[in-house]
This record gives sequence, structure tokens and C-alpha cells, in this order.
Amino acid sequence: MKTLAIAGNTLREALRERLMYNLVVFALVLIAGSLTVSQLTVGEQFRIIADISASSTQVFGTLIAVFLGVALISRELDRRTCYAVLARPVSRAGFIAGKYLGLLATLALNVLVMALVSALMLLVYTGGLGFVSTGFLGAFGLILVQLAVCAGFAILFAAFSTPTLAVIFTLSIVGAGHAFSEVRTFWLQSSHSQVQLKWLVKVLDFVLPNMGLLDAKEALTYGDPLQLSSLLARGAYGLFYAAVIVSLAALVFSRKDVR
Repeated sequence: MKTLAIAGNTLREALRERLMYNLVVFALVLIAGSLTVSQLTVGEQFRIIADISASSTQVFGTLIAVFLGVALISRELDRRTCYAVLARPVSRAGFIAGKYLGLLATLALNVLVMALVSALMLLVYTGGLGFVSTGFLGAFGLILVQLAVCAGFAILFAAFSTPTLAVIFTLSIVGAGHAFSEVRTFWLQSSHSQVQLKWLVKVLDFVLPNMGLLDAKEALTYGDPLQLSSLLARGAYGLFYAAVIVSLAALVFSRKDVR
């Protein structure tokens, strides 16, 4: 219950952040503008609207997860407001878990708002809700899982480094996760992969988050159906990865001297 109370307080704190609203508004404007941009092409309007909507949600959601996640932890440490909470019978692991759950609830609200606006734009263009069965819910659901991973890294790095370094580290590892997912298949198919690259791929599979596995924008853009079993497996991978990162953050924070 104490962890949930911290999560609720974190949600209220996050909803007062101006930076989050600025990023959300900018994303919504970009999504709404996708309907106008799509008119510049012939026959590709649906794909452009869907791609811009999903990409905007992904990019701006990542920025919100990183900057907000780092700020929520670093501010508690800088202002020493966490001391009053930790002085009570609240474990440090529970404190980190509460902060993460509150941040995750904030990200879920942001994704929901962006998904509703995206659905509205697609509804205006298509005149129906047929696009929902072509990967819309799966694509935005996996985006939320991506953001859960980003938020986990933000809290982890904020627990032991400065806010600037935490932002840099988080964006770097998330970017590396996206880049690795793009080149992984190429490395495995390379004629030299058995000798030179296969071991590296195995190491990176454990170290870096496979963000490409959590990306279903193409299914939405091209109208490809997504299997429920595939969505559940990919979502489970992302949530498990995020849980490991948050557990590591709790371990680091439990050993941090905050006195």
C-alpha cells in the first residue's frame, strides 16, 4: 500500500510538469498535422497518417519517459525530500518501485491520449474503425512497453549519477537498442557471423534491449495483422526486461548513501 501511495503521489507530481505538457502538445499537433501532410501524396495517405502518428507517440513518449524519469529521482535527492519518506517504514526498493509505477501510469495516460488522437485522424480519413483490427492497438501497446523500458533505465541511471549524465546514458542505451535491432539480422546473416560476430550478438542480446522487437509500427502502417501470441510474447519480453532494470535500480539505490 505504501508503494502505491508513492506511485499516486508521483503521478500527481508528474502531471504538474510543464515539460511533459509541452512535449505532449507538440506531439498532438504533429499527429493532427499528419492529415494535412498526407494530402501531398496520392494513394499513401493512410500509411503517412499512421506512420507519423505512431512515430510521434514513440519519439515524444521516449523523451517524456527519459526527462521525467530522471527528474523525479534527481529532484528527490537534490531537495532531500526523499529523506522524509525513507524515515518512515518504507523500504528503498518500495520507494523506487513506487516512483516507477507512478511514472509508468503517467506514460500510459500520455500514450492513451496520443492513441485516441491518432485514431481520430485515421477515423476522419477512412470513415470507419477497420484500422483497429490491423495492428493499431498492438502497435500502441508495444510503444507503451518500449516506454516502460526507457523509464526503467532513466530511474536506474538517475539513482547513481547526475541528471545530465543520466539523460545521456539513457538516451544512448535506448538508441543503441534501436540500432542493434536493425543490424542484428544483418550480422547473423553475414558470411563471417559464425566466427566474428555471433558471440557479440549473443552478448548484446542480453545487455541491450531489443527495441525493434517491441516496434510494431510497420504492421499498423501496412495494415498487417498481428498475432495475439506474438504480441503477448513481445510484451512479456519488454516487461520482464523493464522489471529487471527496475530491480537493479532498487539494488543500487538501496546501497546509495542518502544521509
